[in-house]
Amino acid sequence: MLLSREIRFAIVDHYDDRITNSWSGWPATTMLAPHYSMKCVIDGTPDETGYICNIKDLDELMRAAVASEIKSGIEGLTIFQLFQKLVERCLQDWNSNAAIVQMNMAITPHLNLNIYSKDKNMVEFTQQFEFSAAHRLHCDHLSDDMNREIFGKCNNPEGHGHNYVIEISVKGPVGSTGQLIPIHDFESTVKQKVVDRLDHKHLNKDVDYFQNTNPTVENIAQAIFQWLDEAFDGVKLSRVRVYETPKTWAEYCGT
Repeated sequence: MLLSREIRFAIVDHYDDRITNSWSGWPATTMLAPHYSMKCVIDGTPDETGYICNIKDLDELMRAAVASEIKSGIEGLTIFQLFQKLVERCLQDWNSNAAIVQMNMAITPHLNLNIYSKDKNMVEFTQQFEFSAAHRLHCDHLSDDMNREIFGKCNNPEGHGHNYVIEISVKGPVGSTGQLIPIHDFESTVKQKVVDRLDHKHLNKDVDYFQNTNPTVENIAQAIFQWLDEAFDGVKLSRVRVYETPKTWAEYCGT
């Protein structure tokens, strides 16, 4: 069984033990300071109390790691290096039959890092992008009645639109520069190969890939993965997730 716990904190030069609102984040700040969240996922079996572990122990583990690293000085560290240090400290100090299997750090609501304990030397970097596009769900080998039955309003002959959100994840070792990948290079590649190709287009009519492929969210995820696979130097494309709506997404990790 998996259990997840998240803490939220600002990077400040002092720590006050009086936690008053851990939901919003502690330490808090009214200054211009980075504000992050960190998540720990553990795998274990509930004991006679019904707990895998006491979540207070996870809070203390993560907050102690944050306090220790910041007090020891983070000047000159990249966010990748800081995250690795926090994970190393948590794995070192964790004392429980339940195993830490994943840790996550959200840098912004649209950019986050993951480390999985089974491969703790690799960092996974995920960033969101968006594009708007129209499409029609239709299969030429099916009758018009069958298409309408399967796809409903999505089979509208004139098409319909979505504001798509995509998450692109790459993973690799943090290099000597402290970076997994230069973010500008990463963003430029995704913009050129994906966003510029799809944004404000009618997928069926304007994108060659979908001339003979139904542009479902599943097929869009696969297409984006193909366009980006092996496009990044020094890192591996690990997964592509496409949100067609906030309630519907498809994820593809390759074969």
